[in-house]
Amino acid sequence: MQAVLSDGKVVVAGSETEADILAKGYGRKKGKIELSLEEAAFLLETGKIRIKDEAGKELNLDGFLEHALDVSPKFALRYLIYTDLKERGYAVQPGGVDFWLYPRGAKPGEKPARHFIRIFSESDFLSLNDLAALLISARNMRKEPIIAVVDEESDITYYEVQEAKFESVEPEKDRGGSKKRKAKTSLLGDRVVLWDADLAENLYRNDFYGKLTKEKRLLLSLVEAAYLMKKGLLEIEVREQKSDLEKARSLKPQTTNHKPVNFERFVKYANAIEPDFMDKYVVYEDLREKGLVVKTGFKFGSHFRVYKTKQQKHSSYLIHVLPEEHVFSMAELSRAVRLAHGVKKRMIFPFKEKEGAESIIRYVDIGRMKL
Repeated sequence: MQAVLSDGKVVVAGSETEADILAKGYGRKKGKIELSLEEAAFLLETGKIRIKDEAGKELNLDGFLEHALDVSPKFALRYLIYTDLKERGYAVQPGGVDFWLYPRGAKPGEKPARHFIRIFSESDFLSLNDLAALLISARNMRKEPIIAVVDEESDITYYEVQEAKFESVEPEKDRGGSKKRKAKTSLLGDRVVLWDADLAENLYRNDFYGKLTKEKRLLLSLVEAAYLMKKGLLEIEVREQKSDLEKARSLKPQTTNHKPVNFERFVKYANAIEPDFMDKYVVYEDLREKGLVVKTGFKFGSHFRVYKTKQQKHSSYLIHVLPEEHVFSMAELSRAVRLAHGVKKRMIFPFKEKEGAESIIRYVDIGRMKL
């Protein structure tokens, strides 16, 4: 098969080969058959094509690769991934999203691509906003995105990216109805203590809140307490602080006064302890409202671990909340996904998406993928 390199494009010469090359999943017909640089390099390396420049000089593989790198700085990464996918038996076509990937045995044009691939090197960065945009593009195109990362040893890791869908399996019961009485709690540093033994055991046994002590006291995290407070189950009291001057002027023995706080003041207090508290809270609330069981993910290096049902022994997801402006290094992304994969969980990152005048929370689910 003969081809000519012209202006960064490789054009197949001879109409007798057109049907054959298209049938094998290479090239696009634009008057003549045009090959991408990756397709041409692959066919040249496998001895299935001969390429000449416009002056008629035949190019060897080394000369062609040098030219391809001049035209496309990412050619080396693209070619490594293209070759890997072709050797795995896939049909691959270049596109505006790096590559379209077709099922094994499928011919481009006869069946639609199932995936699109975004290519990164180990030294690249990926922002949370770009990751969210990738997911939105996938939804609009009805394709499944794949992130392909080439490391410094030229090994390739593939990551599937999808939107996590949480279905409300067991919505929480409204404990006590509209006339429920708020249980008093005490704020102790970075946690809240619920003293009501009956409610404490109920919340712990039935809804998996906090940690229950032998004395039937429930120790709640700040995010758990805020959620239960907003649901109308808790009244949180804080010690009323007096200034040194007020204490000096008082002739009576000092007593500790406790004063209930509203939700806004409690959030302000929690934010002073955990600067990302509100970001975590809105995700926690969203997951709880979906009927999921949410516990700390500290042991796994994440904010939350999530169970699909209350009967589930092991959690299914690790969720880490990040600011909108966060930018991942490939090493950071790889570490998080690898850890989740090692403990048989899915790694999920929440993000906010505008829907009209409102913002809704969506979840990016990233996992290692075997092709």
